[in-house]
Amino acid sequence: MAARLKKRADNRFTVTVTLDGKRRFFYGTTQAEAKAKADEARARVKAGGPVRDANRTLTDWLGEWTQTYLPLSNRAESTKIMHEGYTRTWIIPTIGHVQLGNLNVNDINRMLLAMKADGKAESTRRNAYTTLRKSLDDAVTNGLLATNPAHRIRQPGVTRHEARFLTTSEVRRLLEASATYRYDVVLRFILGTGLRRGEALALRWTDVDLENGSAKLRGSLTRRGSELIVSGMKTKSSRRSIALSPPIVALLTRLKAAQAAERLQAANLWHDHGFVFTTAFGAPVEPQNVLRTVREASHRAGLYEVTVHSLRHTYATAALMNGVGLKVVSQNLGHASIQITADTYGHVTDEAARAGAATVAEALGL
Repeated sequence: MAARLKKRADNRFTVTVTLDGKRRFFYGTTQAEAKAKADEARARVKAGGPVRDANRTLTDWLGEWTQTYLPLSNRAESTKIMHEGYTRTWIIPTIGHVQLGNLNVNDINRMLLAMKADGKAESTRRNAYTTLRKSLDDAVTNGLLATNPAHRIRQPGVTRHEARFLTTSEVRRLLEASATYRYDVVLRFILGTGLRRGEALALRWTDVDLENGSAKLRGSLTRRGSELIVSGMKTKSSRRSIALSPPIVALLTRLKAAQAAERLQAANLWHDHGFVFTTAFGAPVEPQNVLRTVREASHRAGLYEVTVHSLRHTYATAALMNGVGLKVVSQNLGHASIQITADTYGHVTDEAARAGAATVAEALGL
C-alpha cells in the first residue's frame, strides 16, 4: 500500500495508493490535503469499511433495504411493518434525496425537526430515528458507509407516562357493556392474562393446556397488506409460558364447546386453523375488530380513553396491588426487563411497597 505523490499540470497533487487490490487516486490543492485523503482511506479499509462512501441516494438504499434486508431480518413482523411505514412517510420525503456519503447529523436533525413541527409525538419521532439508524447500520455492514451518522446524535427521548388502568367498578361496567359482542371473550381473556392483542389472537388450541392451566405463546397475529399472519415473537422474553387462572380456564372451556358447535353449523365452510379465537367460520380474528369492540363497549359504559392496551395495564395493576411479585408480573407481560415494568407501573409499585411495609411491620408486631 505504498503511496506515490505527483504534482499535476493544474498544480493540484495526486496521491496514488493500492487499496483492496485496486489503484486509488486522491486529489488535493496541497500535498497535505491529498495525503490526508489517502490516509483517511487507509484507515477506513483497515477498520473494515469501504474506501469511499457510496454515491447512491438514501432513497435508493432504503428501497433495497425494505425489499431485501428488512424482510430477511429476525425482527417481529409488526416491527418490520413499522419500519416500512416510517421509511415511506418520513425518511424518504424529508431526506431521501441526500447521498449516503453526504448524509450527516444535520440531515437527521432536519427530519426530526420536521416531524416535531408537524406535531408528531415523541415516540413517533424516536421510532423514525430508530428506523433510520437501523437502515444505516445495515448500509455500514454492506460496505456502503464507513460509519453511521445516526450514532453521533442522542436518541430522541420519550417522556414515560404512567399506565391508564381500569378500576374494579370500571371493569364491571365495561364487561357488562361488551357482553353482547362476539369478541367479548377476547377482552376477558386479555384482562385475565395481560397478553398483548396479537399474542392472544395468535394462540392456538395446541398451545393451551386446560387440564394444567397453562398456555405457550409462540407468535403474534399481525395484518400485513391483505393477509393476517402469525409472526415470531420480537424478543426472547416474549416467547414464554403463562399460567391460566381457574376463571380463565373455565372461559376457554366454554369457548371451546361453543366453537365446536359453530364448526358443525359451518360444515365445509369452516376454516380449520386451530386458533382459540376465531370468526364464526374459524378464520383468524381481525385485530381491528377487537379494538372496535373495546371502543364501542367503553363508550356504551361511559368510559373514555380505553384501548385494548388498557386491559393489559389493568391486569398488571391488579396483580401488583394484590401482592404478585414484580418479577412474576414482568415475566407474564413479556417485558424485556423488570426495569421496564417498574418504570411503566411506578405508581403501583410504590403503593404496593408501602402496603408491603405495613404488612411486614404488623407481622413482626412493631
